Amino acid sequence: MYTRAICRILGFYLGLFSLILLIPLCVSIYFQFFVDPVTHPQPHSTMAFVYSILVTLGFALIFHLIGRKTKQQLYKRESILLVMIIWMITTALGALPFMFSQTLTNPIDAVFETMSGLTTTGSSIIYPKQYNPQTGKEVPITLTLPKLTMRTYEFFGTVTPVRNPVTGKIILEGFEAVGRGILFWRSFLQWIGGLGIIFLFIAIFPLLLIGGKFMAEAEMPGPYQGSYSSTLVPRLRETMGLLWKIYLGFTLLQILLLLGTNPKLPVFDAITLSLSSISTGGFSIHSSSLAYYNNPWTESIVMIFMVLGAINFALYFYLLRGKIYKFYEPEFFFFIGTIIAGIALVSWDIWDINLPFANYFPNYDFTQSIRYGSFQAISALTCTGFSSVNYDYWPFGAQAAMLILMYIGGMSGSTTGGLKSARHLILFRSARHKIESLFRPDAVRCLKIGDREVLQKTSLTAFIMFWIVICFSALGIVLLLLNGIGFETALGLVGCSINNVGLSFRFAGPAGTCAFLPIFSKIILIFWMLMGRVEYFALLIILTPAFWRSR
Repeated sequence: MYTRAICRILGFYLGLFSLILLIPLCVSIYFQFFVDPVTHPQPHSTMAFVYSILVTLGFALIFHLIGRKTKQQLYKRESILLVMIIWMITTALGALPFMFSQTLTNPIDAVFETMSGLTTTGSSIIYPKQYNPQTGKEVPITLTLPKLTMRTYEFFGTVTPVRNPVTGKIILEGFEAVGRGILFWRSFLQWIGGLGIIFLFIAIFPLLLIGGKFMAEAEMPGPYQGSYSSTLVPRLRETMGLLWKIYLGFTLLQILLLLGTNPKLPVFDAITLSLSSISTGGFSIHSSSLAYYNNPWTESIVMIFMVLGAINFALYFYLLRGKIYKFYEPEFFFFIGTIIAGIALVSWDIWDINLPFANYFPNYDFTQSIRYGSFQAISALTCTGFSSVNYDYWPFGAQAAMLILMYIGGMSGSTTGGLKSARHLILFRSARHKIESLFRPDAVRCLKIGDREVLQKTSLTAFIMFWIVICFSALGIVLLLLNGIGFETALGLVGCSINNVGLSFRFAGPAGTCAFLPIFSKIILIFWMLMGRVEYFALLIILTPAFWRSR
């Protein structure tokens, strides 16, 4: 194992990451010194980014000194390990602003929020603390869901409210009590994690040499690697640069559309929404997510960009080159068909039905069912996690459809999570191919998807990954159940984490939070989020003893 080569790359990477931290620092400075202080309730968050940058530069210097004299190159084993180290060290350093600003004082909570951002999961640990009005001491919160379950949870909030310095009365709490720099950092984490941290730095890494391709494969594996982003142009670095330009272009376009269609929408909200939409992340700066705005135009634009983020970005490259025919492929049509089917199922199930608990959730007419059903179906399929309504009181059929859509996911080569449409298509075609061969064993067949032949090893990999997803989903549910979490909540949390979706159900649903989770459950979900983001194999490989043996 070439450890000095890994340290050399880490030193360069952390130097670049410290430059990224300058962006939220500038945002924090702007709101602290040039805007009304009420909109920036955490002036100390500015120094939190300064301290984070200094710590990052300190680690960069240490790694640089260790690996500065080595001329070793990275090969596949070192590249896989480097990918995992980068994910872990970025999560640890990305959590520093939350802790230095005292937004989240528990390190596990800060790591959970950061991992949820980087992996574009979108589950949040932020929840307002509550205090006894007579004594002023913090008191535990009792979380209940009327009519849905008799279970209750007691926990302490995570965010200290902002008080009037004269009267001591609480004036801001929850997300509103968090500084704008920290809120921007949450959304920006999702944006840089959308196409992958490694992709961002491969585009400008002069030091990776032969390891660059291996890192790209480890960061975003997929069934069609040979025909997508890695071969758009001869040089991988140039390819990644082009993809990031497209990514940035979509982000800027959404900001303009949001501001143009909703004049009441603040610029800061438009920016954070856009960062979380095209990355299919789902973080919002309000506890009620998109429901806070209650604007059909805002929801429509967010839906469009969620779908755009879930399409293979290589297709946009071909579109710019005038190769529209590249869109005529089975995976794209499978993805569009899944969108239509998901919208139809969810909308039909919530339309004009005598829903239970009518005093908590009203019935929908046709227009409302299409509006809310479409948004939640697309949010689930694209693994974004925005919510425009409290779907916890929907019929179980609609909720089950959303859970299934989470496990399907968007196209390969996109910013989404889930198993990806291409793999489901491969599984279906492989199963049909096998069934046909049982009654026609003498026929010679070639399994194809479009004009591309699906090799046996590709089909086997898809089946193995499907098996891994099912096994770890079951294992995660069992572990959460053993930690005292209810079944429906555990089912939603594990499906949310392993597929990198912010949508969950019951106590972690649209009206809930992840703050009630015990420490053990938070650690499990952090591991599941990372495993889903790197698509299982890269993380499981480094846990194999044979990986650490000498060559």
